[in-house]
Amino acid sequence: MGGSFRIVKLFGFDIRAHFSWVFIFLLVAYFLARGGDGFLPQTFPGWETRTYWIVGIIASGLLFVCVLIHELSHSLVARYRGHTVRSITLFFLGGVSEIEGESKTAGEEFWIAVVGPLASLLLGAGFILLWQIQSWFPPQIQAIVLYLAFVNIALAIFNMLPAYPMDGGRVLRSLVWRVTGNPARAISVAANTGIVLGLGMIALGVIVFITQPDLRITGLWLVFVGWFLRSSAAASKRQRVTNTALAGKTVRDAMDTRLPLVPPGVTVQELMDHHMGREYQRVYLVLLGDSFQGLVSISDVRRVEMAERGSKFVTEIMTRADRVVTVAPEESLESALQKLGTHDLNQLVVVQEGRPVGLLSRRDLLRVQEVVENLPQ
Repeated sequence: MGGSFRIVKLFGFDIRAHFSWVFIFLLVAYFLARGGDGFLPQTFPGWETRTYWIVGIIASGLLFVCVLIHELSHSLVARYRGHTVRSITLFFLGGVSEIEGESKTAGEEFWIAVVGPLASLLLGAGFILLWQIQSWFPPQIQAIVLYLAFVNIALAIFNMLPAYPMDGGRVLRSLVWRVTGNPARAISVAANTGIVLGLGMIALGVIVFITQPDLRITGLWLVFVGWFLRSSAAASKRQRVTNTALAGKTVRDAMDTRLPLVPPGVTVQELMDHHMGREYQRVYLVLLGDSFQGLVSISDVRRVEMAERGSKFVTEIMTRADRVVTVAPEESLESALQKLGTHDLNQLVVVQEGRPVGLLSRRDLLRVQEVVENLPQ
């Protein structure tokens, strides 16, 4: 996910935080600790203001620890089922596990999806049990335990909303898949349910904002969450259409074999004047004989100061071959599309037996999709 930074590595997974998480972390602490109508002042009156803020910040941090446990459960089950998990990212609505590959069966989809809400439910139940036996704890600890009990139960319920690609939507998809035997239809049903649910939440939020002046923040939040659910479900539906159009096709079917090449002895200025400025290619492969050295793009060129362009060689600014994301000609177009999205790239180098044989861009995939969708049935 773009706009995120790495925090730590757990169980082999990169744990990252999106910048929106920082905002929500502070916002949660504020709503817990603010004077008058905050959760803590209302539930545990009589503390100093500083105490409310300290407890609020700790509780907000522990909330995201619970979210992380929720996402780790998804990732661990996905890895057990044979999937590669690239990272876990915390963001404004909780977290997301970047899991490569689609589920192969309805049962696999069900267990990967449902384990997250189950983890939150178990955490909530554990904190409720702790609340029942914690009379000897300091009141500040009691407040944190009560909040975490409530928020984990709420997290489990929210994530089970049948809005794909949320956990509940994926559970719904697995059930429809199991009944119909059609995974594409199952995604369509789950995505359409998510769109309807999102629109319903937007409408409810508008009504609450207009009719309940004391709950206007709640109304705005419902609108925002509804918009997010609708947008995510609509994006998943578009993704299904794309995957259907690309199904059964390989990289070889779409790649461009006309390779834009430059030798390693070319300067940045020569690359601009004699190649990019005449051939209008955004990327070039740097080859020494048949040996693939790296990839240089217009973005690399833009980072070079004007005074250095005549003396700096492309080998100094290129992405080295061992760091270039590649695909094989026989890989599926769905797999290539996932690589483009995962690495946020515009093109992939197609490599066969260690030699580049083509380029595959997003434009190539769109061309295939457009033709397939418009062919008469």
